Amino acid sequence: MEKLRILVAHTQPGIVCATARILEAYGFGVDRLSDGDAVARAIDAGSWDGLVIDTALPGTPVHDLCALAKECEPPIPVILIGALFRRSSFKRRPGQLYGADDVVDVHKIAEELPAKLWRLFTGKDPAAAALAEAEMAFWSLHHEPPGADGLAALLVAGAVLDRADEVVEVDDPGALAALLSQELEAARALLASVMGGHAHDEAIDRAFRALIAPVSAGVAT
Repeated sequence: MEKLRILVAHTQPGIVCATARILEAYGFGVDRLSDGDAVARAIDAGSWDGLVIDTALPGTPVHDLCALAKECEPPIPVILIGALFRRSSFKRRPGQLYGADDVVDVHKIAEELPAKLWRLFTGKDPAAAALAEAEMAFWSLHHEPPGADGLAALLVAGAVLDRADEVVEVDDPGALAALLSQELEAARALLASVMGGHAHDEAIDRAFRALIAPVSAGVAT
């Protein structure tokens, strides 16, 4: 089954990498960027099935990015990443999204974003929600469940997104590890309960190092 190509753009490398981990777990192919100008070039040069864009991207404004996406043939669905914890965050209602199709709060990415994307691809009829869930279940039936490393990657990504309002203020890997220390310990305990014993404890550490590598480099790729 060919993967749907999703372009994810966020100013914070940890957030964009965590979002990519979540979407990859549901079978999406993900490319990552961190500024609006790069997104505009990517829209012009590439062929995307969907865009997931932070509303606070520097460079080309988000409403211009939405317009570029809708000028493509076929038009590219766009979901905006909002952040309700910021006073300057994006709070518009559906239908007032500068041309985007939907919005997801950064804290809800792990819970809501994959299904929101499926709904866009399967249409907006009343049965779309049920169809989206069915499509996701169908995909999972044709793929092996994640092993320890795959599950660890999802747990770490979820921890980062749950603390997104604080993560966006941190650009040092050591400080990020300290911020998420309790969440990472909880992830180790959960992984042990699911996989049995503590033989896979290091999987959480590997997943965290892989996720913060772009933070160390200051890029989102």
